[in-house]
Amino acid sequence: MPTAGGVSRTFEIGTASGYNPVTVNFDSVSFGNIVANATAGEHPNIGTSNISSGKDVNVYWSLTNSGITFTSYNATFNFNAGDIDGSANTTNFIVGKYSGGWTYPTVGTKTSTSTQATGMTSFSDFAVGAVNNPPTSANNTVTTPK
Repeated sequence: MPTAGGVSRTFEIGTASGYNPVTVNFDSVSFGNIVANATAGEHPNIGTSNISSGKDVNVYWSLTNSGITFTSYNATFNFNAGDIDGSANTTNFIVGKYSGGWTYPTVGTKTSTSTQATGMTSFSDFAVGAVNNPPTSANNTVTTPK
């Protein structure tokens, strides 16, 4: 990554079954590298997430920082229609960010083959899918992860 503001890079990655690039947009960034990988199948910890393993994308992504300094970034995770579980509705997709536990960044733009997470400040593994049984609060209102 060069030192600049508003830097966007697409990582041309995928699995044996298809092309699954991720585009990262930084508010500002200093020189360094990011290592990006796409892995076929469910994230090994999907069962502990708020993402339904029966209504998700059967690919997960890993982004690793190798020497860059940045303020925040957005990432768009691209997938193939064949990677989506049959009954999943992509308009309901969220992004789960796993780094020893799950967090749920704010979702940005969604299409039938991509979902964007915004305002992130660290790298980790990412999974995309529909909310699995969102927790309820004491007053029985549904709370969904951001």
